[in-house]
Amino acid sequence: MDIVGGLAAVGQALEIAKQLREFEKSFADAEFKLKIAELYSALSDAKMALADAREAIQERDAEIKRLKVLSVRKVKTIRVRQYNYGINPDGKPASPPFCPTCEQTRGLQIQISHGTGGHNLCPSCKGICNARDTALPVGFQMPDNETG
Repeated sequence: MDIVGGLAAVGQALEIAKQLREFEKSFADAEFKLKIAELYSALSDAKMALADAREAIQERDAEIKRLKVLSVRKVKTIRVRQYNYGINPDGKPASPPFCPTCEQTRGLQIQISHGTGGHNLCPSCKGICNARDTALPVGFQMPDNETG
């Protein structure tokens, strides 16, 4: 049950409580007990909904915290062809580039390692990249507008 459902259950419980207050002595004992049972049920639904909402909020807060930590750790990058390269303090791209799979799927900046046989390898996801594609073009110049 979500927050809206929890609030609806609370509203229902309050309405039942109001009806109980308005009961006249003429109501039979069985009807009174039925209303009390409905009240307990509505309050139970509200309690479960609010517990679910609290859990959802805690999960969301943990995800926000995780993303903030990742964001702080990320280095400024420049995109060349299909790869992102970190930018050194001197403003030039660092080589080798970051693994695009790790960047897109896990938000991590893992540099591709030089491999053998014309292929480079991601040490994290074990993805294989063509060494020719991951090398900066000869004579590469930084553009005026950098991405990050």
